[in-house]
Amino acid sequence: MNKANLKKQIHKELGCFLNEHGFTKKKEGTYLKISNDIICNICFSFGSIGFTCAVAMQPLYVPDHSPILHLTFGKRLSRFKVLQREWWPYDEPTRGIAEIKALLIKNGLPWFEKYCSPEGFIEFFVTGKVAEYGLFTDEYYQKQFVGFSLIRLGHLEEGITVIQSMLSEITERSAEWMHGYKARITELIDTIQNNPDKVDDIVADIIQENRVALKL
Repeated sequence: MNKANLKKQIHKELGCFLNEHGFTKKKEGTYLKISNDIICNICFSFGSIGFTCAVAMQPLYVPDHSPILHLTFGKRLSRFKVLQREWWPYDEPTRGIAEIKALLIKNGLPWFEKYCSPEGFIEFFVTGKVAEYGLFTDEYYQKQFVGFSLIRLGHLEEGITVIQSMLSEITERSAEWMHGYKARITELIDTIQNNPDKVDDIVADIIQENRVALKL
């Protein structure tokens, strides 16, 4: 089966199911739901040997260095809590789609339901769920998610401390774009510290900026 026909079959067999769980099609093979200012992403990929599916969450209240949908906090379903085949072959599309749906029901959708909130992000990273779910997210990004989740909840001092720890990991050897991001976040933290009464407006601006950049 060619990729174009497979994408149509995926939507035919999973579209209504995903709609029932609040997801809408962003583009072929990508389904999104926004809850608590967090993007829940179900993303199909089509390689040379077969197709696969990943789940990811992306907080809109975190200033991003690039306006794209990414899988920084996510994983292929075949490696998410369970370890099985990496790709499903193109010559067995119905079986592959059925197995992916089963994994979404078993692991993917419950993960979204339980952890798709600022409180859920904090719990997930602080209580060591990263290894349990097979999400070996870089500590830099863990601090980023936790720090801005704390700020989103109004725990400014604690959140700023976590973010400053994140920024300390950006050294002279870091990529140039990381130094630009560090300067931006440092300025943002200064603004929050000097205007704590306006933090809700500041966070709202970040969310809106990301929504526009991602065309949501």
